[in-house]
Amino acid sequence: ALPALPDQPLEVLSALALAIICHEGGHFLCLRSIGLPAEEFAIGFGPEVINFGRKDGTEFVVRALPIGGYVRFQDEKSVKLEDGSMVTEFDARSAPERLWVLAGGVLANVAVAWSSLVLGVLNFGVPTRDPLPGIRIEAVDEAAFTRTGLKAEDVLLKIGSLDLNFIGADVRSTVDYISKLPQGRAVEMIVDRAGEELQLNGTTVTDPNTGLQRLGVMIDANSVKIIAKATSFGDAAGVATDVFTRLVDDQFKSLQGVLTGVGSAEILGPVGIVQQGEELVQSEGLLGIFIFFVTINLNLAFINALPLPALDGGKALFVFAEQVLGRRLDERKKQDIELAFVLLVLL
Repeated sequence: ALPALPDQPLEVLSALALAIICHEGGHFLCLRSIGLPAEEFAIGFGPEVINFGRKDGTEFVVRALPIGGYVRFQDEKSVKLEDGSMVTEFDARSAPERLWVLAGGVLANVAVAWSSLVLGVLNFGVPTRDPLPGIRIEAVDEAAFTRTGLKAEDVLLKIGSLDLNFIGADVRSTVDYISKLPQGRAVEMIVDRAGEELQLNGTTVTDPNTGLQRLGVMIDANSVKIIAKATSFGDAAGVATDVFTRLVDDQFKSLQGVLTGVGSAEILGPVGIVQQGEELVQSEGLLGIFIFFVTINLNLAFINALPLPALDGGKALFVFAEQVLGRRLDERKKQDIELAFVLLVLL
């Protein structure tokens, strides 16, 4: 077992900074692999704190706010294209080369997350969850308890005609079924409460925004925490891949939850991410730091892969658009789109 750590954010910030270094390092190595230097490799934003000097054409610096990082490409427009426009050396490269560099950060975070899981499985075990039958009730307020009789930690095995007493019961399907229940009519539920099977009768409420029915409780797939270990590399790789796949699936479900309002998913800012890491440290010690490091690498990979302006996926989308249109997109227009998106997010 790994020892506990004191309640300090330093370990969390260090894990976050290391994940960012991995991401930016991926961009940097891919850029160098096509024969181009970066103008600057920075960890953090804001004022410069430490300058390690320039090596092979790249300046390495640490900045004051450790909430991100970047690899700044050379911005001198020194290459003339066939249409007469001037572009940077990077923009003059072929589409596959540019896509390779843009994907470098995501690929690096994925590789680091998976390899970290392999090492964790071999050395001290990796926490994961084994699915169990039913849908777990996460949180219930007083009004919902009065209407439904449900309590936190109950496991919903059946509601109305929907059987949930099997492994793999789906939250989204459950919510969809509940949303279509008759308004104001009692619905029968069977729950497992601390090993005892109970029959409850509850009523739904109508969502004022959608007009659909809901129980008004927080639910999630039912599962139990386990520690996955292995002694050989082959077994460890298999376990790591299984845990990795589940974590990626959780990322998709979280995004789906944010977009649809189903479940307890939410978008965390930098402060929320650090607080989440601190909670893991308090509850799990060094194992919490490990979990946080793997998760934040996957978060960085997943978010940056989204085809949204200002993200790696959005920049790659511009490259694909140029291939479809058969011409280069105006650089200023691309920057305006990215700026508009950033302002929209901030608002």
